[in-house]
Amino acid sequence: MIRRAVLWLLVLALVASCGKSKPKADDAKEAETNDPAEQAARDDAKCAAGDLEACRALGVMYVEGTGVLPDPKRAVVLFEKACKGANMAGCNNLALALVEGIGTDKNPTRAVEVYQRACDGGFKVACRNLGLMLREGRGIPVDLARADTLLDKACRGGVPFACTNAGDLEAVQNKWHPAIAHYKVGCDAGDPTACRQLGIAYLEGRGVPKSTSAAAMWLQRGCMPEDPVACRLLGVMLVQGAGIPKDPERGTQLLKRACDAKDSEACRLLAPVTDAGVATDAH
Repeated sequence: MIRRAVLWLLVLALVASCGKSKPKADDAKEAETNDPAEQAARDDAKCAAGDLEACRALGVMYVEGTGVLPDPKRAVVLFEKACKGANMAGCNNLALALVEGIGTDKNPTRAVEVYQRACDGGFKVACRNLGLMLREGRGIPVDLARADTLLDKACRGGVPFACTNAGDLEAVQNKWHPAIAHYKVGCDAGDPTACRQLGIAYLEGRGVPKSTSAAAMWLQRGCMPEDPVACRLLGVMLVQGAGIPKDPERGTQLLKRACDAKDSEACRLLAPVTDAGVATDAH
């Protein structure tokens, strides 16, 4: 920020002394640096010179067809190069390609090995990806114990959605105390789904004492960022006055917010909303 401020002072000084605005040629040069094709060319040159992150970034461009014609096979070659050079993000990209069969044959067994390498190398998103793969049994046998360990590792490594995933996995196994702990970490780290799951836990008394006021607080935290289900549940509670002060107007607003976010159940619930409330269950 200090450097930027100094640069702006220099620009202002030049304007004052010369009475001229920034040359248009500079603007054109700036625009060129943001051109995807130019970026691809730069990454290509950097990759050839040994910059492994440039190889990985170029691979992503070939997958997405950004600045280059789509070429998934070329992308896999680039991900392989980056991964062999110990670029762990490149290993993560390579494993995803192997799972999905993007630019290469599907090979879930090898994908597990590559994800594990990236995870062990400190790329915690790969720990989450492998954990989900093992949880769901995507081309490999389900291994819930290993999945739980990997998701917890990703959560502790600062991957908020992994905390929610870990909580979900523990919840289906009725391990509610660790599930609640993971949901709290996920919610505090910014995943609204985790906040919603905490709200539901308090509504149902799973791993925590039943508390509609606590449920409303966590659902509010989930609703305000972007979780439509949290908005719907809280909206119904407010319309009905279910354990919290009744507020049909605000409840209806939350139902509309959830409906606008494509929550079909919220849209269905809006139909019978009257001044008397909603004659339906919250969830």
